[in-house]
Amino acid sequence: MGLTVVWLLAAGLLAGQCASLLARHGTARLLGGVGLASFAVYTRGLSQAFAPAPPAWLFWPLLVLFWSGPLAGVLWLWVRFGYGAAPTSAQWGGRRTERQLLAPEDPLERVDRMAVGRGKASRKILAGKSCISAVVFGNPGSSKTTGLGLPVAAEWQGPLVATTVKASDFDAIYARRAELGPVWVLAPAGLPDRETACWSPVDYCVDAKAADRMAGWLADAAATAGDPKAAPWVEQAKYVIKGVLLAANLADGGITAFRRWLTLAEAAVDDVRSILADAGYKDVADDYAAPFQLHDDGVGSVKFTMATIARVYADEEVRATAARSDFTAEEFLDQCGTICLIASETDAVRFAPLLTAVTASVIHAAQSRYKETSRPLSPALGLVIDEAGNMFRYPALPRLLTSGRGMGIAALTIWHDLSQLISVLGREAAHTVVSASGMRVLLPGNGDLETLQLFSRLFGRAEVTKQSTTYSSGSVSRSEQTVETDLAPIHYLQQLPDFTAVVQYANLPPLRVKLRRTYVDRDLVALLNRKQNPNPMVPAPADPVKTGTADLIKPTR
Repeated sequence: MGLTVVWLLAAGLLAGQCASLLARHGTARLLGGVGLASFAVYTRGLSQAFAPAPPAWLFWPLLVLFWSGPLAGVLWLWVRFGYGAAPTSAQWGGRRTERQLLAPEDPLERVDRMAVGRGKASRKILAGKSCISAVVFGNPGSSKTTGLGLPVAAEWQGPLVATTVKASDFDAIYARRAELGPVWVLAPAGLPDRETACWSPVDYCVDAKAADRMAGWLADAAATAGDPKAAPWVEQAKYVIKGVLLAANLADGGITAFRRWLTLAEAAVDDVRSILADAGYKDVADDYAAPFQLHDDGVGSVKFTMATIARVYADEEVRATAARSDFTAEEFLDQCGTICLIASETDAVRFAPLLTAVTASVIHAAQSRYKETSRPLSPALGLVIDEAGNMFRYPALPRLLTSGRGMGIAALTIWHDLSQLISVLGREAAHTVVSASGMRVLLPGNGDLETLQLFSRLFGRAEVTKQSTTYSSGSVSRSEQTVETDLAPIHYLQQLPDFTAVVQYANLPPLRVKLRRTYVDRDLVALLNRKQNPNPMVPAPADPVKTGTADLIKPTR
């Protein structure tokens, strides 16, 4: 502080002399000496400090210049050697971090970028870079759907696959997605008063390679994750499922024949082998029959996987939704379409093989297109997988996240907690999912200790100064000590305020953001209400909730 005052006084004298010289008055005489003149410049005026007095129009600009020059130098040194340096301890990101994630309000100006909310400091939309994927951990009731899943789905400009457990969630964004391209709603159990699209895994299997892929997706989704003992039998089951899929396609038996032959197991061997051999697929026929020659335990394990897949189509209404395919993955990509997969909480696990197969077929089509063109999809393919732990059993997810960005594929996967992710994919694959997702998001109220510990350790430890006071024999001594503590303790992460999230993006410090709920955020409300229910298959809401700027269905989650 003392140096600052000295510099201000000296700058006044220096500016006065320079102004006098530039005005050709010569060197000015200081009235009352250096001390009095330096104070008189600011308190009594130039005529009381200098003789002759320098012109004011020249003096004041020079004074500002002398003031700002050293200040600019100090700021430059601060930025160059202090502000720009890496912090020595963990810290929360602020405006500087938010500036690196700022995104335009208009979704058309941030194509292929997933927005995670509004910054606490800037109140602006924050989004990852192009095709950066995100992993979200949030319990039911944490606004994971209305605050993250639906906003990303509504604003995504490219083809989109979205999953949800409630049709009312998708009602809110149907009109918006219909503006971009065709929308196919797949609900294996059907939806009341709604017409849905059909998709059949049998129709996909036009040749042996396609049947092999489909068998792999179905079997992997039906398998128990992280069980090394089950892996060999799942591989054997794939041969059986492949043969049955291809035979059902060749015989035009559709999903009914597929399920019947799976249920019959070895009793259907003669029929299936005959169909495959007659069509020239002798190798496929031999591979199909081989697993039934295993020992009893092996055959039992293979049958278990087959039964899990057959159970998906146990109900007649489910088989009706798989009687044909209303679209192909290639048509979906070409037309910038939307596929919405809907299964209730009670049916999601049962239908996981089917839901996974639909999504996997789209991913494969996108990857194949990249291989053919050597260019990423533009606009990119978006995957918004809500309730991923129940609806998406895809062991290749870690590989997709590590390579998808270069192909034009971005995924937002929403899990209840890390424990659920581990139970689905296994521990090593689960940690790869977290690491390969450029954005890691934690929502309020998570009670899984492993999830909270992950984020607490990921955010690091901060240095804090603790003061202590000691009273002894009438004297008081005070001391300070620098100690390390968690930047985000477990209790803090568990008790996040409603409608907020903590986000850790790439190598940036963690941020606290405000979720953009579809029925509150003004930009989203305006976007979702530009068209009024253009889909005749989805009835208009009878009693929309007033938002203040527009009428919109308010989802229950």
